[in-house]
Amino acid sequence: MILEKKLENLGRLSRFDVTGLSRFFGLRPYLKDAPFIYPAVGFKGRCVNLFKVLQTNLCRHNCFYCANRRARDCLRLSFSPLELAKLFLHFYKKKFVDGLFLSSAIYPDPNIAQENMYITLRIIRKADFQGYIHTVILPGVDDYLIKKIAVLSDRLSLNLEAPSERYLSKLSPDKNFKDQLLKGLEKLSCLNRERPLKAGITTQLVVGAAGETDKEILSVSTNLYSKFSLDRVYYSGFVPVKDTPLESKPPCSPIREMRLYQADFLLRRYGFRLEELVFDDRGNLSQGCDPKLAWAKTHLDFFPLEINSASKEELLRVPGIGRISCERIVNLRRQKRISNLEDLRNTGTVIKRARDFITLNGKFYPSKKKMFLSLREEKQLFLWEEL
Repeated sequence: MILEKKLENLGRLSRFDVTGLSRFFGLRPYLKDAPFIYPAVGFKGRCVNLFKVLQTNLCRHNCFYCANRRARDCLRLSFSPLELAKLFLHFYKKKFVDGLFLSSAIYPDPNIAQENMYITLRIIRKADFQGYIHTVILPGVDDYLIKKIAVLSDRLSLNLEAPSERYLSKLSPDKNFKDQLLKGLEKLSCLNRERPLKAGITTQLVVGAAGETDKEILSVSTNLYSKFSLDRVYYSGFVPVKDTPLESKPPCSPIREMRLYQADFLLRRYGFRLEELVFDDRGNLSQGCDPKLAWAKTHLDFFPLEINSASKEELLRVPGIGRISCERIVNLRRQKRISNLEDLRNTGTVIKRARDFITLNGKFYPSKKKMFLSLREEKQLFLWEEL
């Protein structure tokens, strides 16, 4: 019963560490009776169950938004490395989980907390587990520990939390943005260059708690991708927690999370530049219109685009054409000219989104309806094209 209580509580608390897309994109929520099993969204919407848990929720920090903050009156629990390793291996052998995501609060100091995580991983690997492990590196940990954990992990992450010191001070005033967090990510980046991890390195930003704008967030993300070669930046919408200083602050809209992920993909995989994205006067993306469509509507001189002669880079600018459908269009053009909407639809192109921006053999097929997709349709398209 003690282990069961630990697993339930420390599994539920691990949800604040983001390992996949926002709750808006989740194929299903955490399992009701097993909050430690996280259904992570994978390629083309497929789901992989991760054993996702904290080693402990004892913490020396007092972050204003965090359920584990030192000053919060709550149940405090810890797993010994052997306990946690045995639990994971039990659920893995039962085929309930496919991999491990391991994080922890920081107590009594970063090195001791990280050492316990390392011992847990070592036991699991010595039990001949060869599968996926994602380990969170805690801020302020010594280099030697990071290197030891990297050997046992497929992916490492260190949570940046905020886009700058200014905003971090509103969330975690006892953490140092430059010396702890940014330098920590730089260490992971150097390590990943020397000995590439199978799944690379990632970070997480909390969205909507400190007044930061989408433009500031995406500016930092762009720099992180360029400077540190991150595999992903995850955007974690703020959720107020009872008995914390920010408990009365409204939660971040999941649609805002979605727009950030859409913009992130445009910057990383579609050839867009930050200055091309459309922001409002406050520096935020539109919640009513996806970033690609917003760009298209402000660059009507670029359209209509002839499907049979446009380059890949141009095709990727068309709303309704993603990377998969773009590749299929190029392959189909090698066989014949695309002359009708049905051929184009068979490539996976979303016709009702694309038709206002294209021609086929010089013929324009404007729609009579609005070019917007429902949020459900946007979600389905995004999962298919990008994950």
